[in-house]
Amino acid sequence: MQHDEEYAPQFIEDARQAERCDWCGRDARRNHKRLCRHCNEIRKSIEKLEELGQTSGEQNFMLNWELRVARAEKKDCIAWGNMVRSIFGQVAPLDLEHWFCMLAKRIARDRNMHYGTATMLGWTFTPEQCQVLAYMFWEIFGAEASHNRKARVVYNVAADK
Repeated sequence: MQHDEEYAPQFIEDARQAERCDWCGRDARRNHKRLCRHCNEIRKSIEKLEELGQTSGEQNFMLNWELRVARAEKKDCIAWGNMVRSIFGQVAPLDLEHWFCMLAKRIARDRNMHYGTATMLGWTFTPEQCQVLAYMFWEIFGAEASHNRKARVVYNVAADK
């Protein structure tokens, strides 16, 4: 198998050019508001809850709670979108170390397994290869974040009281 050193830059350029959701950055199909289905559902939920809050005229604990959760979901989506956009800029070896530690924590239950490997990662991979690795990690962890977003933000909103 031949390894083309130009493939990593081409991979990143193709990923950079993909049409992405304005919030989460995933390359899923978008609507006319430039949002994927999941982010659009959150947007519609926020609009509906804000409208209900304006029409009811009184403070409603559950309505306020649901609105705080929906806004936190939007904030989380946007954070993941910002993350992928930063990967398209430049990825430091320390960032890769962080991704590897996250992976080790979930699979081997040892978040320190790859602690201190940033220098070795920087010597081993070109900057473009670091971007490819980070992008692939982002895809994996971004999908996980999307699947458990509601539970995470409910927990965080409850903790913020």
